[in-house]
Amino acid sequence: MAATACESRIDGDGDEPSGSGDGGRADFISNLPDEVLGTIVSLLPTREGGRTQALSRRWGPIWRAAPLNLDVGDDGGGFSEKVFSSILSAHTGPARRILLTKLYPLPTNYDYVKRREIYDDAGDGRIDGWLRSRDLSSLQELQLAYSYDHCRTTLPPSVFRLAPALRLARFGCCRLPSNLAVDLPHLQQLTLYRVTLTDDTFRALLARCPALESLLLEMNVGAGRLNVSSPSLRSIGFLSPWEKQQGHDDIDDVNELVVEDAPCLDRLLPLNPRRGSAIIRVIRAPKLQILGSLSYGIANLHLGATVFQKMIAVSLTTTMHTVKVLALDHVGPDLDAVLDFLKCFPCLESLYIILHPRRFQDPYHENELPLLKKMKNMRKYASLDDPTECLELHLKKVALKVYYGKGVEVDFARFFVLNARVLERMEFGLVEEYDDKWRANQNMQLQLEDRASRDAWFEFKRFSWTTFRDYKKHTHDLSMPDPFSASFFDGYVSL
Repeated sequence: MAATACESRIDGDGDEPSGSGDGGRADFISNLPDEVLGTIVSLLPTREGGRTQALSRRWGPIWRAAPLNLDVGDDGGGFSEKVFSSILSAHTGPARRILLTKLYPLPTNYDYVKRREIYDDAGDGRIDGWLRSRDLSSLQELQLAYSYDHCRTTLPPSVFRLAPALRLARFGCCRLPSNLAVDLPHLQQLTLYRVTLTDDTFRALLARCPALESLLLEMNVGAGRLNVSSPSLRSIGFLSPWEKQQGHDDIDDVNELVVEDAPCLDRLLPLNPRRGSAIIRVIRAPKLQILGSLSYGIANLHLGATVFQKMIAVSLTTTMHTVKVLALDHVGPDLDAVLDFLKCFPCLESLYIILHPRRFQDPYHENELPLLKKMKNMRKYASLDDPTECLELHLKKVALKVYYGKGVEVDFARFFVLNARVLERMEFGLVEEYDDKWRANQNMQLQLEDRASRDAWFEFKRFSWTTFRDYKKHTHDLSMPDPFSASFFDGYVSL
């Protein structure tokens, strides 16, 4: 009887709901107010939401008046342009979420006399027509991206001024119009992926997004340098192109990012782990706490007057006491390079390092990385006359991967065991699982019994490769105080 009662709540056709009656099968869902049903439908995937119209006459107008959730899918294969044009025509309610990816780019016009492409700042008329046909006053999320990494089709100016409530925006494989007029007072997250833009257009965009908190810049072109000034921005992810895109030989890659004035910037996440020639300059970011992953993909890193070239300190004039979390990729293990970073960030609390010791032993890679000096990992301390504040007072967590437990990497790890005086946790990302005998041998080689911090805990874990997807998620997910802790390892085996 219980099962029958449950079924009677959901199986009615909704045409003539019977609230009571002997043997009646009441459809309690259809009896809900239109506003509640509309909210439910708007949270469904686009295809499933549209199918609710077939449930009954009662449901017919619900989808058409509910807040629109139009998502063609990440692969762009969910709907053709004809289909989502018909969806926009049939739907009469406000738009809440519009995600259109893999749009077919418009044909390119070319001036053969001046040997350059001709751009139309009026933009793509298809998108302009779709957006102007909608009530966008409640639009929360907008994603527009073309196929083929095209970067040439111009978005219409209406994209940037018809959705005053927009909070999340992602634009990909397109061009931003010049003389851009922007009105996005509530935009919080912005992603620009393979976009052609100028620095003036970029400045105009940021200036009219007073609530912007996170910004992801991926492989954009059109300006050699982008300058960031924002009173609200808290997080920046930056990935410069590591190779020329086909057909873009005459267009500058965005290889340089300059943080001119970002008083609320909390995290700066360079996304060039091992390739590219990015240049990053931080002029003013007084609240910067999270930095990384730094790698040889960053040709020059300027932090005030301090300069690192390919991970090597050229000048250590400026120290940044606000930085608490640092991630380093591809450092060797080169203890000298790491110590220079610790001097630059004397109040560092968490240090994540991806080791690549075998690359230094492989002659095929000898030209990829700076020549490794004679390792000085055996030393017990950098200099007793010049103690490192970070090691003495602040460093609480060290995480290392990829760890084989051999040779110089053991010496490298031992340095932190013997010298990090307030260390609370040290984690090792293993290539594979080992037996108890191997772990006991590591205990001896690392001299854990002689550790500088008697309260330190040591764990050997299975490591996971950190992907671009992880880094991009870190840019926009501001809920995690330490964005590297969740993606650095995958499971663990305690020692």
